[in-house]
Amino acid sequence: MSLLENLLQNISSEGTKLKDLLGRDQGHLFETTPWRYDDELPSREAWEASQSVIADCEQLIALLTPTKLKLMHECISNNAAVGLEVAADLRVADKIIENGGEASLAHLAKACNTDEHKLGCTMHMLCHRHIFVEVAPNVFRNNRHSYELRAETGARELVLLECQEGYRSGPGWLQVMKNPQKMHSIDPRDGAFADVYTDGKLGIFEYIMTPEGANCLTNMTIGVPWMSTITVVATRTDLQWDSFGKTVCDVGAGLGSVMLEVKKKYPQLNVVCQELEAMVPAMKETFKDYQKEIEDGSVKLEVHDYFTPQTTVADVYWLRGVIREYEDHTAAKILESLKPALKKNPKAKVIVNELFVPKLITPKTSANTPASKNLPKQQSGWPTICHMQQLGGQQLFSGKERSLEDIINIGEAAGLRFCKFHQFRMFTGAAEFELPAGSKL
Repeated sequence: MSLLENLLQNISSEGTKLKDLLGRDQGHLFETTPWRYDDELPSREAWEASQSVIADCEQLIALLTPTKLKLMHECISNNAAVGLEVAADLRVADKIIENGGEASLAHLAKACNTDEHKLGCTMHMLCHRHIFVEVAPNVFRNNRHSYELRAETGARELVLLECQEGYRSGPGWLQVMKNPQKMHSIDPRDGAFADVYTDGKLGIFEYIMTPEGANCLTNMTIGVPWMSTITVVATRTDLQWDSFGKTVCDVGAGLGSVMLEVKKKYPQLNVVCQELEAMVPAMKETFKDYQKEIEDGSVKLEVHDYFTPQTTVADVYWLRGVIREYEDHTAAKILESLKPALKKNPKAKVIVNELFVPKLITPKTSANTPASKNLPKQQSGWPTICHMQQLGGQQLFSGKERSLEDIINIGEAAGLRFCKFHQFRMFTGAAEFELPAGSKL
């Protein structure tokens, strides 16, 4: 059978399975009310069917698009970000809400204080991408996607961060890759953002502390927590946290928000959040409603530098987004520093939570096989979004995104043994390690 025939057959088969698994909760693109699975996770079986349909539909579009149009589409797709920035910055979603749920193009242009024709070109493009709905010629309403851009959610700020600092850092990526002094560096001052915004003087976290970076700081402070709510559902659900033991230690906990969610779902667990001293006030704020637990020791907020030997004995050590900040040999030292505590509890596990860069391997013998059949299970889900996220993250924040094989190599260099991969129903995942029997410090 041809690739087209195989794709159509698989999309039909997996699509029927997905429809049956979702039942009545099949989503919509017209109403503003959220879909159930905007905030929850479908069953594993339904999620896998949806991933198959999406992968095969993407391949089908590539198959049916003439080459010149395919390449043209890829190189001008940046204009989706341009249009989304316009909608977010001009608060189009809020303007529609304020007008009673629908608004003409003329009304929106006047309310946004902009040119009607240019706004119209933008809105028509966004509607074609199913963000907003054009209910009559030049009359628009929100759908569930655009409605999320309203003022109080944090989505607007995340969009502005990605479409402004993120998008505009893009041209610096190639320049960094061609610069012999910077191409191998993951130092933020050598990265794409620094190249574009500060002539290599400041990384983004230094930049946001300057007057010029004030808007970026606001968007990051409000927008990133909104984005984190996307991943935290999978984080607390796709790991059976109480299967490891009684105590979870978050090494490099940041605000402590992940452990807060774990504690909510598994109140019987002891949670330990470790960070540098400067972050302790922020962690205390996160756990402000857990004073009783802090007093009885079931919640601990500890000062710890993850480059120093671990002294807290736990049943599982959780490292979220830590490894990506460092070169391989440095990342291995962070994992190696856990070994003193692992020796005291040899059954303990180490969980590394990152983006796991997806691959799509198509051997010659599988040339006519649907893409979904060639996607490995040992990598992040939502591969297209993951790829955009990992490239955008490296442009904006620098660091180093890796495949599962890369992270296994780091763990083994630290003297740990890889146990298993946990594929979350999200664009992140987790690699599980343990101390091999008879291991020496």
